[in-house]
Amino acid sequence: MKVMKYFVFASLLCLCACSDDNDNKNNEIPQDLVELKVDASEISIAQGDTRTVKITSGNGEYVVTSANEEVVTAEVDGDLVTLTAVEGQNNAQGVVYVRDKYYQRAKILVNTAAEFELKLNKTLFTLYSQVEGADEAIVKIYTGNGGYSLEVVDENNCIEVDQSTLEDSESFIVKGIAQGNAEVKITDRKGKEAFVNLNVIAPKQITTDADEKGVLINANQGSRQVKILTGNGEYQIHDAGDSKIIRLEVYGNIVTVTGRKAGETSFTLIDAKKQISQPIHVVIAPEKRWYMNLGRDYAAWTHFGEMTGDGLESIKAATNDFKLKKMTWELVTRIDGTNWLQTFIGKESYFILRGGDWENNKGRQMELVGISDKLKLRTGHGAFELGAWTHIALVVDCSKGKDDYNEKYKLYINGKQLQWTDTHKTDIDYSEIDLCAGNDGGRVSIGKASDNRRFLDGAILEARIWYVCRTEEQLKANAWNLEEVNPEGLLARWDFSAGAPVAYIEDGTNSDHELLMHISKYDSWNATEFPMSRFGEAPIEVPFK
Repeated sequence: MKVMKYFVFASLLCLCACSDDNDNKNNEIPQDLVELKVDASEISIAQGDTRTVKITSGNGEYVVTSANEEVVTAEVDGDLVTLTAVEGQNNAQGVVYVRDKYYQRAKILVNTAAEFELKLNKTLFTLYSQVEGADEAIVKIYTGNGGYSLEVVDENNCIEVDQSTLEDSESFIVKGIAQGNAEVKITDRKGKEAFVNLNVIAPKQITTDADEKGVLINANQGSRQVKILTGNGEYQIHDAGDSKIIRLEVYGNIVTVTGRKAGETSFTLIDAKKQISQPIHVVIAPEKRWYMNLGRDYAAWTHFGEMTGDGLESIKAATNDFKLKKMTWELVTRIDGTNWLQTFIGKESYFILRGGDWENNKGRQMELVGISDKLKLRTGHGAFELGAWTHIALVVDCSKGKDDYNEKYKLYINGKQLQWTDTHKTDIDYSEIDLCAGNDGGRVSIGKASDNRRFLDGAILEARIWYVCRTEEQLKANAWNLEEVNPEGLLARWDFSAGAPVAYIEDGTNSDHELLMHISKYDSWNATEFPMSRFGEAPIEVPFK
């Protein structure tokens, strides 16, 4: 009975051991399994010579086995398999197996002979110098007898030959460096010869009609076309230069350069053969300062929902998504005539600065009007002069009480505060000004609002919107030109001195956010090209004190 118990116990131990052994081998496919591959599944080796085969992927712990050791021997070191052809019967074949730790196998068929003809993978190559990926060729010896040497015939000095891998991998690299033809002769230790012919094509360099003199544009938003004279097609912008100074567009062999503001930069082109042009220098140097004469025909508008740039999220956070508790509007304008509710700047049916309604604003009054006319403040007569350049500023501080309207909504004309003396209705108390609210799709407009009658009847030179309250001193000092560098709180700025036919005005904040101002006709919000004939030359001297 005792013997039987020991026999059962021993049997159970054997079963457990077998079970553990199966667990170690694990018939399931491991999650990290990589297919075992070598860079040559068939190879020819002269008897007495040695060749190497590289394991290109696998799972490590490699083992090699020759099925015909009288034909070929094999060794492995890391991911390199060394094969040696044994001298013996001519034209013999052998098989070598490579195995990894997951028992995957790869087979290498080995052909051996006492003497091989010298054969190459390819005997004619076309290379493109200076074109990455197309300027080099790998020449591989398919069969041969070892002991290789090279002889280069290159009268054009058009190639470079790297033979550092010739002995180990029986291959060499040829690189095309200039236009021309060359030949490489390969000789083995048995005196067998093979030849490689190389045709090297040098791509055309990119040249343009602006290479020597560059591009000079004499207007902030002027443009010029640069013609590509030579190259290899499929032209693209390689380095766009300073995107705050120029815009670039490529169509065929024409590059259109459009100015954005005064300054200097350069750009380069690249073509289908990866050739890069020399830097093309661009100077935006306006000869004059221009104004836009909107008259009764044109208007300008923007929408803060269209703002772009890397700094967009930062500026939205700083302004609570353009809901401002403190704000300054500035407009440099020349009002040439009066008109019923003529629009200076603002947001229709929400918060707008406009002219009065008495006899087409015959009295030259200005009024600030809010939602449903619950805010309505009006100046006395003669708030502005006709035909004279005027700096208008509205400084809003929503922390002030609604009845303190001359402090909450400060109106400045040429740096002097103008009181709201005629009408002062304050049934609404703004705690913030939402620059995306209002009728007209939430636009901020200049020279147009609501219907087709509220045109400015004048000219505009510059407009600015701030998310701070600018002081009287700051307004005076920067009325005609913004002299401050990196001013605090500047949200948007537009200099209407484009000096070229345009359908938009560039943002002039010189920051990492930007907002275009669109040009439209008085009867539509659609983008319209403003003609050069409606630009005028602005005064050099500050026209107001």
